[in-house]
Amino acid sequence: MKKLIGLVICSAFMLCACNEAKAEKKVEAPAKAAPAAPAQAKAAEPAPAPEAPKAQITNIDWPKALEMQKAGGVLIDVRTPGEVAEGTAPGSINIPLQEAEQRLGEFPKDKDLLIFCRSGKRSMAVSNFLIQNGYERVFNVVGGFMAFPKN
Repeated sequence: MKKLIGLVICSAFMLCACNEAKAEKKVEAPAKAAPAAPAQAKAAEPAPAPEAPKAQITNIDWPKALEMQKAGGVLIDVRTPGEVAEGTAPGSINIPLQEAEQRLGEFPKDKDLLIFCRSGKRSMAVSNFLIQNGYERVFNVVGGFMAFPKN
């Protein structure tokens, strides 16, 4: 079921190009609403345990991403191979959005994942996909490759 949902999400974003909208500084994973309490709760029933908080996607800029890469983080470019051929961040790994589900095992769980695309939409889709699949150290590089320092 997770794979089907992931495929639907990836397919939907595959049809969309990255936009140039700026993302907020931090995006929280949506919290599940607690079911409404019955008017008269039975005293014998234990209260349900609260769910563990899901990991969050943190938006970062390029200077922070490059600093984190030097400290062992992994830059992952989710653009198409054709886009990457025109230029990418040094040391980055190309795992296109369309292949993220099939290549899930290539995303290390023990490192900071610094995800970027052209401007931010596809990288946010992959970041959400990774969080849904149990990854906790996921960072979306705001502005994508369009904002990469051209020094």
